[in-house]
Amino acid sequence: MSFRHLDRFLQPSIWTAALVGAALAIATLATYYGGGTTHALPHLFYVPVVLGAASFGVRGGFVTGILAGLLCGPLMPHNVELGIPQTFQNWFVRMIFFTAIGVLVGALAGRLRLRIVDLEKLNDQTILAFVRAVDAKDPYTARHSERVAEFARAIAQEMGLPAEAVTRIHRAALLHDIGKIAIPESILNKPGRLTDEEYEVIKRHPVESVRIVSGIDQYREYIDGIRHHHERLDGKGYPDGIGGTELGLDARIIAVADAFEAMTSDRAYRPALPPEDAVRQLQEGAGTQFDPAAVEALIRVVVRKAEVGVER
Repeated sequence: MSFRHLDRFLQPSIWTAALVGAALAIATLATYYGGGTTHALPHLFYVPVVLGAASFGVRGGFVTGILAGLLCGPLMPHNVELGIPQTFQNWFVRMIFFTAIGVLVGALAGRLRLRIVDLEKLNDQTILAFVRAVDAKDPYTARHSERVAEFARAIAQEMGLPAEAVTRIHRAALLHDIGKIAIPESILNKPGRLTDEEYEVIKRHPVESVRIVSGIDQYREYIDGIRHHHERLDGKGYPDGIGGTELGLDARIIAVADAFEAMTSDRAYRPALPPEDAVRQLQEGAGTQFDPAAVEALIRVVVRKAEVGVER
């Protein structure tokens, strides 16, 4: 499990609080029924202390440390069978250790979270810089990938996808056309329509995009959306000709966002379509070329943002 996934797992929530409470209860019962503090079982209390600190920071570590110290202190006999209580010195020193560990782990967890945020920002900035360099090859598609990414993110949010999926789709959409860096500029910037041979060259760009990102472990989760954003539900797309249930949701969303952005932007061989016309074409292709749910989500986004008149 990566630091990023561990951090998401330990985000403050009712569930993590319940997990800490359950760990405290288990440690208390295990220590009591194990005979008291005469054995090594009190060390089980470090588990909820560390969980509380990792999830809720310094304050969480401090509070959990105090609770652990009390449960394993005056409330816990030294020897259960003989009814011998602990001395004040023993349980108080143990509580200090629990609290100190909780505060230390909480501070380190806070620094780790800040570091993860910095790395995520650096990752986004790196992707954006690379994407802008690729888009600069074609003046007609400058900022195309950024606009597609914004539409894809809006569609994903409109469909109610979790934040992690929205971020993944947004980044995959940013990277979906980077393979065009391997396409000759004479083809990318051709003012007229492409020949069949030139179109076959263009159709290589999803595969080239995957070739570029597959060498970066962190980017492998974007491959499905990148490789298949030109596939169709009816299986008549490229590069793999897959469709139906084989076509992942990331690619379905990016395909709709990419098509809408392309239709509403000027190209060397045609002017931009009005948003109403682009939406109409998406509706006509829903169920064959495009995912109907993604199309409907885009329409809601466009209508809300631009007051576009759309026939349902």
